[in-house]
Amino acid sequence: MTRALTILVAEDSPTSRQILIDYIRLLGHEAVAVCNGQEAVDFCLQQRPDVIFMDVTMPVMDGFAATATIRQLLGEHWIPIIFLTSLTDRSQLLRGLAMGADDYLTKPIDLDILTAKLHVLIRISEMQQRIAQDSERLEAYYRINEQEQMFAQMVLDRFTRRAEQTPPNIQQWQRPAMNFSGDTICIRRSRPGLDRIMLADSTGHGLAAAICGLPAVDTFFAMCDRNLPVQEIARTINRKLHTILPIGRFVAAALIEVDYQLRRIAVWNGGIPCAMYIGKNGEVLRTFRSKAPPLGILPDSEFESTLDYFNWQESGALVVCSDGVTEAYNADRQPFGLDGMLAAIRQAGSLDIQGAITQAVNQHLGGSENHDDISLVVVRCP
Repeated sequence: MTRALTILVAEDSPTSRQILIDYIRLLGHEAVAVCNGQEAVDFCLQQRPDVIFMDVTMPVMDGFAATATIRQLLGEHWIPIIFLTSLTDRSQLLRGLAMGADDYLTKPIDLDILTAKLHVLIRISEMQQRIAQDSERLEAYYRINEQEQMFAQMVLDRFTRRAEQTPPNIQQWQRPAMNFSGDTICIRRSRPGLDRIMLADSTGHGLAAAICGLPAVDTFFAMCDRNLPVQEIARTINRKLHTILPIGRFVAAALIEVDYQLRRIAVWNGGIPCAMYIGKNGEVLRTFRSKAPPLGILPDSEFESTLDYFNWQESGALVVCSDGVTEAYNADRQPFGLDGMLAAIRQAGSLDIQGAITQAVNQHLGGSENHDDISLVVVRCP
């Protein structure tokens, strides 16, 4: 045996009680004896035994009532209780099991069977103890992990949500697949009448993906504050990511400049599936297709930073989203798709495009979890 147990014997017969006490001690365990069910309950209030041998028929409180009371007192903590009885009535045996007994020993007690049952209970008890210890370790790990994630989220928020209010004509929606999103939406008003926007989608999900996107975020804000050209911003981010990210990690991104005075949109698109200008009646007037690989894949010598320009003649909205929107799957494994986007946009017309797409995606998911990070940004162009 791996350890000595504390075994409570509740037995009103002095002879039977003494036989059990002597035999339990012979096996190397500590035996505690009480004379009735109430004394058994009182002992459990002071100390938790490892095993209880409970006589069924006792004065003051019988074994049925004592077992039910002990189970209620101990809650989720399990202590094996074995009934000692000369009863053979099936209904009484079932009643004892219903009250919380785990097993029976029939009087006169066969000590070999008692030993065998005790060995089984020891194995179960040790297994339960290991499970309880593992549970405590997991709970401690969970608490530490939650604290670390809160700290990491604060740092990420400071990177991505610099102290600047989002312009009122720009709406955004994000729905992470995990606690952390690998998608990032960055918005900076470089000067009056000129907004810079970056929608970035890092490979994968969660904290690793979010960390991979941080260099892009930091570079974007720093270069926007210096009012540097979008081409140079894209090239600098690509060069930095190509240098520091491990193989297989990259960041799909759309870098956008909206000049409201010139009524001009400039887009560099590397791997973002949907970027389009929507007219006031909900029709697609211009699509900005991906013409370059995601950031971080190509060396600087092979990087292409050419922008796609569009001058709007009528008021409308620029709509950009990550593949988490178009690849949002419902319970039938059907993707939301570009068709879903266009249907939602047509339904919205010149009204709330962001709200219409958000509602349509959520309805399409129908309560299912999104398996990819979702990001959407809508820029109103008057």
